[in-house]
Amino acid sequence: MAVSTIYTHFHFKANRLRDLQNITKDKPIRVEVVKVVELTEKQFRHFSTHLLEDMPFIIENRNLMREVDGVYHCLLVCVKNHRGGILVESEGYNYARYAADVLDKSALDLRDVPVDHYDLKLRQPPSGPER
Repeated sequence: MAVSTIYTHFHFKANRLRDLQNITKDKPIRVEVVKVVELTEKQFRHFSTHLLEDMPFIIENRNLMREVDGVYHCLLVCVKNHRGGILVESEGYNYARYAADVLDKSALDLRDVPVDHYDLKLRQPPSGPER
């Protein structure tokens, strides 16, 4: 896998995508995307507004994410037909402990990076009267 240098900023414990977009993206960081996790639009909307929530796809891949010699090995969480996404480095946790907004994923070298099409089960409110 290849290392990409992009102009963005990792945020610590951001709660939602909007929090990632509040800083000028002028600091280059070096990332190696170790896996792409593709969600549906609905799933991505949920994830992007609940970044501090434990996510099964982060739990399953947390051993892949780490920082080594200034290179962040991370997941790219995205929707297949959208330009952007969210880089995640969980630092061993079950949620997006560090996250960065990616406006255009074509700026990343994703050749030979495995892709998971994840079926994230969203919590549904109970229907009908509770017993």
